[in-house]
Amino acid sequence: MLFCSYRLSRSPTRLMPNTRKTPRRSAMRRTTAERKVRIFERLTAGVSIAQISSVENLTTRRVRQIIAETLAEREVDPPAGFVQLQIARLGDAMTVAHTRMMQGDLQAIDRVIKLVGELDRYHGFGRAETAAPSPQARVAAPPRER
Repeated sequence: MLFCSYRLSRSPTRLMPNTRKTPRRSAMRRTTAERKVRIFERLTAGVSIAQISSVENLTTRRVRQIIAETLAEREVDPPAGFVQLQIARLGDAMTVAHTRMMQGDLQAIDRVIKLVGELDRYHGFGRAETAAPSPQARVAAPPRER
């Protein structure tokens, strides 16, 4: 049940809801927002939902709910949200591979080329048969090239 305190308006016969936020309420909202950011940072870094739930002291079901709610608040379709998540992961991997390539690691050149191909695919610049899936299509694992 929601309780609301009231304050008097300039007219003493009219009551208005008290819209001032209490410090405790603001702190709880800030804590919740910070938790959501941490969850998405870990998810982007490739941490599993089970590990996130362990670190955040939540159930895996609740972590999944938080992810779904956050994606819904952003008005992003879950498959499109998944594509954005994959692009963020590939961007992080690209940074690491490019740094290693610039340090002289010749094996990193191959990784950079593969990551560029994956980024192109998710951005819709890839070949027709490996184009990014439509929001209505079920997202499947990308085919592995040998």
